[in-house]
Amino acid sequence: MSPVPRRRTRTPIRPAQRGDRRAAWAVALLALLAAVIAAACSGPPFDPSGPCTTDGKIPGAYPDLEALVPASYQGNRPQLLDSGRTCTSQSLGTLATHGVKELRFAGGTWPTGTQSGLTLATFGSVDGPLLDPAWLAEFYETTARTGKNIQSVDSTEVPIVGSITGRRLDVLNNESFQTVVVWRRQDRVAAVLVANFIREIPSKEAHDKIVATAIDAWNASGG
Repeated sequence: MSPVPRRRTRTPIRPAQRGDRRAAWAVALLALLAAVIAAACSGPPFDPSGPCTTDGKIPGAYPDLEALVPASYQGNRPQLLDSGRTCTSQSLGTLATHGVKELRFAGGTWPTGTQSGLTLATFGSVDGPLLDPAWLAEFYETTARTGKNIQSVDSTEVPIVGSITGRRLDVLNNESFQTVVVWRRQDRVAAVLVANFIREIPSKEAHDKIVATAIDAWNASGG
């Protein structure tokens, strides 16, 4: 099912400065994910057990969360499946203002081109209020608006399945179409993150079809 916009807000961003526009698709995704999913670059080694003192992610950190991620996308298993948590105020960003103290997540990543790919992820809060999809959408939007080389940010409410709706964020980052969709899935928040290098995809409509098939993969899974 292809999502149909219901409510839209659009904010133009100043044109990007010229530079290296050939960043890998993983880098493009991390432009929006860095504060949540990127492992800490320094400090104590990441230990998924015990109190959360540092951010990090590794394959197998939280097998129960990884089991919730769709096992396949269009018949293919993810190239990478890992999980982790974040608890530092810098990484939590706007989530901390809602009382989130520890965020746990798992995600599977599929490359769809040499500089394009998608991630299907699940998020939840620990020892705090139940994570609200609106908070995660706010986090991604704030991260996008403060990112480098961002040309436009477009926020839309979209149907997911049945009466369930989600929040979709579309970002034009240099020559990369980037989309994040988040929605409530049981007691957690499901997320679809798609980045497509514009020279590897025929059109924005083709990008949108990948977003739709990624949502369908979540809806078809038992996670």
